[in-house]
This record gives sequence, C-alpha cells and structure tokens, in this order.
Amino acid sequence: MAVVHALMLGHIIEELITLIVVLNPIDAIPIFLTATARLDERDRQRTVFIAVSVAILALMLFLWFGQYVLEAMHISIPAFQIAGAAVLFLFATQMIFSGQQRATGMPEPSRTVAEIAIFPVAMPAIASPGALLAVVLLTDNNRFSLAEQTETAAVTVVVMAVVLVTLLLAARIQRILGTAGIMVITQVMGLVLAAFSVQQVIDGALEIFGRASR
Repeated sequence: MAVVHALMLGHIIEELITLIVVLNPIDAIPIFLTATARLDERDRQRTVFIAVSVAILALMLFLWFGQYVLEAMHISIPAFQIAGAAVLFLFATQMIFSGQQRATGMPEPSRTVAEIAIFPVAMPAIASPGALLAVVLLTDNNRFSLAEQTETAAVTVVVMAVVLVTLLLAARIQRILGTAGIMVITQVMGLVLAAFSVQQVIDGALEIFGRASR
C-alpha cells in the first residue's frame, strides 16, 4: 500500500511540475502587463479572472475530449505525442531564446476587457498550444484511468489557481524580479520543457515500435 501511495504521489508531483512549466505563470506576466497597459487596476483584475476562466475551460475541453477528437480523425496518441512534443520543443526554445520578447503588441484602445482577456491573455499567454497539447498527453485514455484523468484535471485547476494569483500580483512581481529576473526564470523553465518534449518523443517512438513488433 505504501508503494502504491508513493507511486501516486510521484505521479502527481510529476504532473504538477510539468503543468507549472508548460503554463509558466511567470512567462505570462510580460504579455499580461503589455496587453493591459491601458487599463486601470480594477479592469486589470477583471481581465485576470476572465482570462483564467477561459483558459481553464479550454484546458478542460482538451483534457476530457481532445483524445476523442483525435480518434475520430484517426490520429493515434503516439503520433500526436510526437507531433505535440515537436511543438512543445519549439515552444521551449522560444522560451529559452526569446524570454519576454514573446509579448504581443499593445491592444487597441477600443478593445473591451473581455476581448483583451481572451486574446492574448487567456490564449496564448496562459492556455498556449503547448499547454493544450500537454494536457492531452497527460490524460492518454490508453494509459490512464478515469480516476487518474480526474486527478490530472484537479492538478490543472491547482496550477491555474497559481496562475491567477501570479497575474493578480504581476506588477509587484515585475518590480521585485525585474526584467532580467523574469527572463532567467522563463529560460530555465524553457530548458526543462525542452527535456520533457524530448522524453515525449522517445516515449511515443517506443510505443509505435512496440505496437509494430506485436
């Protein structure tokens, strides 16, 4: 029983680290601050809550239904795993070499709080293509039970709570860490994400070769 609990805890910690790296709250700060530069503090807070809500909805849709859509299109999980890993790797290299340069341009004055929250804050700053692909890979129906997928969903919500708090404190965090500090953290997380994507390619290739040899 102790071994089972240890394995479960290890799996949860692995998912937690992966989702923190993929969602990367610190990396979203420059995009958020740039996109909301023309808003007052109250509207900035509204933007955060709307953006996090939209991002959670997108992640949950991909988490629960992403694989079914793939199967309807006759795309295997190993193939998607390798393709997703390639996208994650490109996303990781962008984090490593670009840092906060990923921030988008200033929003037009006519844009509403909801529009800014949906783009670019919710997507792609929070629910990036890499994050959407990652939740599908972490909930593979062929490898994980419904209970384990529910566990992943719960971990995702926990990480999104961290994202929520981080963005609410974005201005303070920027003042404390400075531009250089945010860039260093982003690049380190990008390196970890690159290693994760390479491991996903290896796992996907092994799964394909394993099926071929049966």
